[in-house]
Amino acid sequence: MRNKKVCCWDLEGPLSVLDFAAEMGKKLGEKSELGLQNYNMGDFFFMISKYDDYLIDTPGIKEELGIPEYQPGDTLRIMAPMYVACFSNDELIELAKSNLGILPGIRELINILRKDWEVFVISTSYTQFAYQVTKELEIPQDHVYCTEFPITQLKELGTNIQESVDELVKEIYKKYTKYNNNLKSVLEELNTFFWSNQESDYIKIMNQIRVRGGKRKENAVEEISERTSTSISRMIAIGDSITDINMLERLNEEGGIAVSFNGNRFSLQNANIAITTPNGLGVLPIFEHNADISQFLSEWEKNYSSFKNKPAKLPNSLLSTQCLNYFQAYDFMPKIYNLKNKSQKELNKIVSEQEEMRKQVRGWAGKLG
Repeated sequence: MRNKKVCCWDLEGPLSVLDFAAEMGKKLGEKSELGLQNYNMGDFFFMISKYDDYLIDTPGIKEELGIPEYQPGDTLRIMAPMYVACFSNDELIELAKSNLGILPGIRELINILRKDWEVFVISTSYTQFAYQVTKELEIPQDHVYCTEFPITQLKELGTNIQESVDELVKEIYKKYTKYNNNLKSVLEELNTFFWSNQESDYIKIMNQIRVRGGKRKENAVEEISERTSTSISRMIAIGDSITDINMLERLNEEGGIAVSFNGNRFSLQNANIAITTPNGLGVLPIFEHNADISQFLSEWEKNYSSFKNKPAKLPNSLLSTQCLNYFQAYDFMPKIYNLKNKSQKELNKIVSEQEEMRKQVRGWAGKLG
């Protein structure tokens, strides 16, 4: 096992098209427990996701608010009290099982990789979803780093959150929609709600959640490096969003392969390779050429225009027969870029391509940061 090479995957995006917490958020509008049936709770989740982006993307704001420990993806921490009030553990597991959302080609890809690679998953996803997807892909549970969500125990902390929810949804969110979904219109109220009232049941439950995002994904990379005796410089990491920035940046800095997979501006600016693809097998060439990655990227980009619509013209040195057969069977050709030698204009174009594919593949979830 320890002779295998090591790769670390984000889950939502590269492996599954779903954002499970967002799906849970939308379903809050169907639940009676908190009286939210008349509200677009999917749009509410999107507001909270934008707030998460704001907290990460605004220099000095975390220090100003006294939350230096806040990490990308803590949206799942902020939303947790509502989920605790409205769902059971069994309900979440069944919800996950009913829609794993596994990206086309991923099953085949993981089956190929497991022969030579030790596959780890590092995800912000709650355990109820992450464990179901990885079980389906036959990835051992001890290779999955995700967000623990002990919902049964959390219910015992208290569920007196109705007043807090009314303020958050029926006052703050209502104002947000009144001002055309302009986050700036409610920033002061959100900052006060989440970071100034530490005594409410809502905040007490929220603060029990430690989301596996941002720096905590990098910590998982370090742990995986130690447990497999594999240098980070020899790893491959695949991510697509703001929660992956520290993981991708760490591999990039140490000389590893950091892939933005149908990503957004957050993942792209921290990666050294971009792959835009409707199919999970689009990343296979990176694994096949991990030992000569710079030369491969140069040849791929130089020849791409000649074979992008005619796979038969692909030079034999670029793809294995197995990989080419998959591309032809699924009728697609990925765009693969070396990000190290691109101008800002070129990077902007790649971001646009990635975000367009992200929305095409993931639908509503593709709009999240």
